[in-house]
Amino acid sequence: MRLQLRVSILSFSIGTALTLVPAYSTTITTYSTLSSWAAATAAGYQTVTFTGLTPAGTATNYYSATGVTSDGVEFIGYNSYGSSNIQVVDSSANPYYNDGTGDALIESASPATNGAALPYISIVLPSNITALGLDLWTASSAGMSFSITVGGNQYTVPTLTGNTEVFWGITSSSAISSLKLTVPASTYNSGTDALADNFSFGASDLAAAPEAGTYLLIGTGLIGFVMLRRRLVPKK
Repeated sequence: MRLQLRVSILSFSIGTALTLVPAYSTTITTYSTLSSWAAATAAGYQTVTFTGLTPAGTATNYYSATGVTSDGVEFIGYNSYGSSNIQVVDSSANPYYNDGTGDALIESASPATNGAALPYISIVLPSNITALGLDLWTASSAGMSFSITVGGNQYTVPTLTGNTEVFWGITSSSAISSLKLTVPASTYNSGTDALADNFSFGASDLAAAPEAGTYLLIGTGLIGFVMLRRRLVPKK
């Protein structure tokens, strides 16, 4: 009877410990300032500034299947028909775009016709990236919101008027392979342009592990089972 009681207690203890261990899932944290994002990101992260990817005062088309590729990151723009159409623009050449930082990524965010699919920017990342951030703004129709899809989640990022960049960043507990940017409120003939600059990426500096006490509880239960087994096995 005593042995049965001890087995029941140990079984309950291990079962409780296992319920305390959370099922693994990706945890994404968002940031609205570069400083807070950088504080949660490991040193040595890289930043794509698009500098030198277009001559001064111009815009350069990047219509290939890989779009604009820099430091292993692909920035691919798709219009309503699914064709690549992204550009790098010298923002200082146009007062509508000028954010004061020079070259930037740009794509027309307006659908081709009423009811047509929204254009979008696809950003494909190298392996093992768990932190990213970028500056965003819209032109022609300024101050519009981006919709960003990453890691199965969708985020709304409002921008400001006056060509003022808004920072948006994330850290993740698992690797991020890509993200998608659209401007949902953009309409046919609105002339809205989506712009991005200073794309930073690297590794998050966050720990995601079960509490040490949970491991201790599980370990204690397993040790108890071993001791019980020794008592139950008759000595020769």
